[in-house]
Amino acid sequence: MNPRIPPGPVVAPRTLVLDCEALSLAVRGDRGVRAMIRRSPDRGMRVVTSSLTTLEAWDPRKGIRQQTWEWALSSVDIVHPNDEIIGAARSLLKEAGLHGHKYAIDAVLAATAFVASRRGELVNVLTSDVDDMKRLLGAHPIRIEPV
Repeated sequence: MNPRIPPGPVVAPRTLVLDCEALSLAVRGDRGVRAMIRRSPDRGMRVVTSSLTTLEAWDPRKGIRQQTWEWALSSVDIVHPNDEIIGAARSLLKEAGLHGHKYAIDAVLAATAFVASRRGELVNVLTSDVDDMKRLLGAHPIRIEPV
């Protein structure tokens, strides 16, 4: 036994995945979502979203200050879809019987959660699209929470 590592239970890393609406709420100053993001490091949780979700959430018509946008993004790990995530997104679309034309961004976000889960992380998805996320992730051990 390594004397520098105290004995105790091994705790799986935790991940909170934000969909477009959850990220948009953080940018617009929603207290609940912002508090969740702010407290996540204290809870051993990383907060992530897909780079495609940041594009989906961007709306210059809303008049959001750049500083607010940057705060929200600085608090979130942006995951860029790689071959593993794209392959997982294709598989999730196939399992759900959905077409990428309509569900591509949701599928990439779901795959981001799926890949983290497959690596042993405990994953929660905070989403306004509960039904779509359940269709994509329902067969997998990922918690889907409404925003």
